[in-house]
Amino acid sequence: APTDAGLVVASFAPSTAVIPNPERGWYRWASGDFGASLDVGAVDDAYAEGFRIVYAMVNLQAFRTTAISQQFLTDLAARLVTLRMHGMKAVLRFAYDYTAGGNDATSAQISAHLQQLAPILTANADAIAIFQAGFIGAWGEWHSSKNSNSYGYMTNAGVTQATADANRLIVRDALLTAVPAGIPIAFRYPGDLIKWYPQATAQSRGGLHNDCWLSGPNDTGTYSSQAERTYIQTLSSDTAFGGETCDADTPLRTSCNDVLTEGAQYHLAYLNREYFDGFFTAWMNGGCYDEVTRQMGYRLQLDGVRHVARVARGGTVRVEVDLRNVGWARLFSARPLVVTLRNGNTAVSGSSTALLSSLDSQATTSRRFFVDVTAPPTVGDYTVELSAPDVHATTSADARFAIRFANADSGAQQWNATRAAFVTGTRITVE
Repeated sequence: APTDAGLVVASFAPSTAVIPNPERGWYRWASGDFGASLDVGAVDDAYAEGFRIVYAMVNLQAFRTTAISQQFLTDLAARLVTLRMHGMKAVLRFAYDYTAGGNDATSAQISAHLQQLAPILTANADAIAIFQAGFIGAWGEWHSSKNSNSYGYMTNAGVTQATADANRLIVRDALLTAVPAGIPIAFRYPGDLIKWYPQATAQSRGGLHNDCWLSGPNDTGTYSSQAERTYIQTLSSDTAFGGETCDADTPLRTSCNDVLTEGAQYHLAYLNREYFDGFFTAWMNGGCYDEVTRQMGYRLQLDGVRHVARVARGGTVRVEVDLRNVGWARLFSARPLVVTLRNGNTAVSGSSTALLSSLDSQATTSRRFFVDVTAPPTVGDYTVELSAPDVHATTSADARFAIRFANADSGAQQWNATRAAFVTGTRITVE
């Protein structure tokens, strides 16, 4: 790398490789009912194939009118621990009726259950990528409630919209209290989000899961107006948007142009790979399947680094890193950029105060991050490495949960998979 007035400057080449990364991308099912079992073999197979999230549906039908049993809670917590030990995180949803029936629980019972679940969610936040609101109605999708939690279609007789809205608000508030702050919560309907947050940029916690994406003129009842679509396009620049495609309504928008346009417009972060096959076949035939796989969620690309060539022992080095998020969606976990100076077994690190989650998605220019590192007391030449480990203590040293940057290896610039760090090829001499 050239030195200029004591500065070392290097630039990095982007990569077009398909890179598995945590908390984003395609998902598969963890098991038929995560409340009853976890298929570890299927999880391991999914990990080997590049999946980093699994859909974990917890069926609470046995507890519609009672407290959740301690045994159930204990087993559920253990399954989340196992999931994390196998390198995965969950797209988590609770439901009382995973059929069209909608036999859910009352809003008071749901709120009480969330209070019971809160300690488990907090203790296992490291194993949860997205929390889908769930609980209410058919499939936990906030319609067809038989306990006055939804209005209109397939609901119990006599329920008013005011009652349903009040009950949904009780559940929303219980969710916001029980689910740890760092985990995005995805609701099913734009109408609820608009009622709660009239300004689409007013909050960054509640997003949308669309379980009939690209199906029919209104995504099979997801949207009631173009205004709702516009709202979600804005909302999803800050919050999580994902779900699944379906074939419930025609026309199906299966073309590559459809998915690439709407994937970008709605900031698609994650999608079910097990349904509906017609879409995946069309994207493969159209030649865009890999692009969809690459673009879903965040994609962090390093553009360059600059720092001094020399520093005194114990002095502070400021490392400037230019990077961008070229993926469709924002990163949701509060990870800083970490810079490590390494010489043999000696390594010192510093973290950026700015978080990588603050990067806008679909960026066409880079943003500069500043990281201060205290130079070690030992003289020598230190290599500079960049990383984005997980924020949880349990997973911060686990390479499987670190973000791999979308950069190509070139000469001394190399991704080190063991340390989950990009070796920049630049050095700092500690004197």
